[in-house]
Amino acid sequence: MLYHFVMLEPDGANAMTAIGGAMAILETLPAQIPGLLSFHHGPNRDFEQKSERYPYGFVCTFTDRASLDAYAANPDHQRAGGMLVASCKNGADGIFVADLEV
Repeated sequence: MLYHFVMLEPDGANAMTAIGGAMAILETLPAQIPGLLSFHHGPNRDFEQKSERYPYGFVCTFTDRASLDAYAANPDHQRAGGMLVASCKNGADGIFVADLEV
């Protein structure tokens, strides 16, 4: 199983509107992509005060690498990803991604 973590560093107050639009697109993907088991998003509470740079993020659960690859290739994911890159500080550099295999 894979957990796909994405943390976002929005570029300005208006960025959250576009990020919300991207989240709405991404929420539809578990019904479209076999092996994408869940998608959750929300504000980063940063209780340990180690990630204040990233106030928002999401996590997806995948059965395996093949389902993660299908997600990456999905046109709706790519459209949402483009919206996120456009909404984050320094584009893709304002996005942290980690994949945890468990």
